[in-house]
Amino acid sequence: MLSLVMSVFSMAGLFSFWGEILLLTSLMSGLALMSSSDTMIWKSGLMGELDSMSWVLCLLSFWIVFLAVLGSKPSTMRGLFLVSCVLVLGFFLLSFYVSDFIFFYVGFEACLVPFFFLILGWGYQPERSQAGIYMVFYTLFGSLPLFAMLLIFCSCSSGYMHLTSGCFVMDSYFFIFLTGAFLVKFPIYSMHLWLLKAHVEAPLAGSMILAGVMLKLGGYGLIRVLAICQGSPLVLSEFIISLSLWGGVILSISCLRQSDMKLLIAGSSVVHMSLCVAGLLSLSEWGVKGCVVIMFGHGLCSSGLFYLANLVYLRSHSRSLMVSKGLLNLMPSMGLWWFMMMAANMAAPPSLNLLGEIMLISALMSVSVYLSVALGLVSFFSGAYSLYLFSLSQQGSYLGTGTGFHSGSMIEHLVSAAHWVPLNGLILFLSCLI
Repeated sequence: MLSLVMSVFSMAGLFSFWGEILLLTSLMSGLALMSSSDTMIWKSGLMGELDSMSWVLCLLSFWIVFLAVLGSKPSTMRGLFLVSCVLVLGFFLLSFYVSDFIFFYVGFEACLVPFFFLILGWGYQPERSQAGIYMVFYTLFGSLPLFAMLLIFCSCSSGYMHLTSGCFVMDSYFFIFLTGAFLVKFPIYSMHLWLLKAHVEAPLAGSMILAGVMLKLGGYGLIRVLAICQGSPLVLSEFIISLSLWGGVILSISCLRQSDMKLLIAGSSVVHMSLCVAGLLSLSEWGVKGCVVIMFGHGLCSSGLFYLANLVYLRSHSRSLMVSKGLLNLMPSMGLWWFMMMAANMAAPPSLNLLGEIMLISALMSVSVYLSVALGLVSFFSGAYSLYLFSLSQQGSYLGTGTGFHSGSMIEHLVSAAHWVPLNGLILFLSCLI
């Protein structure tokens, strides 16, 4: 399957038929999904398998990378830009497709290389090299203990990922080493500084891919690793849950004092992922399913928000909320997309984020009732900073000039709609089926 996917996208790069190739691939994959009678959709020997979770993340990878290329307008080296995006997509598909832990680790780490060149080659400011080094060193030092643990695990067993019951007994040190790399890339609070720097310095495609897909690699790996853990340390799991939730509260409050659009959206990504980390460590079925729903919904929502913030930057040449305000008068049609994306970001119905948060809150409340305080604060401040970003950017008067901006071209509305329609249409489609 991987060779088929890479050949399809190489044809797309040669003939520039991105839309037609993506539509054909989605239709073929949908037919394969509907014709499948078991949980495994595609199986190729012992090296490649797709279940429902990895299948969803593969489709998300296709969609986000396609929209990132469609919405970006690199001024120089467009060919190298497309090659970097296709390489990132190929490593994503490798990570989600293989069923061996070692090959998953290869794709998990190899996607950093083309993404580093995206930041270094098409970033906005001279500090982009420092942001790329932050990203590489944070993830590299977190993943080296993971590699050692995976070698130990593969020496004791076959290294098969799709396990349904725990088979690897670990103490606290092994648990930290095995899950640390995924907690860094997810990321958990106190290990999120590289993400904020990378988002601020990355180009539009880098921010969309990083928030839309790359963070989901950490959640996917954490789900696979926790499945092989038998008797994980309870005290350590509870500590990580508490750190993640209360860290989400602190970051939610810090988002209310941000004036940089991209920095605020990047902080909201960490807040959403804090709920996912806590839900996964609850070791419940609802926690895992709610995490997958949140990852899919957040991938579309955050990517759309970064795209809208870039549209503002292209017109006002500033990401500051003190400068770029009053946009509802200058760009009224894009104000509608801002409102709908903000509603999805604060988990308003009928978005997938609402369904995922309900499932995660239910799973965490079953762990401890005392977590309701942190959960309530995270939900409240998520709505607060979403309203803060919308009101401060859309209301008021623009300070630069009295003339209006170009309200939006056809391609800009198309990319915005391509983010919002799956985010809200999927749950409506599922409700019609039920």
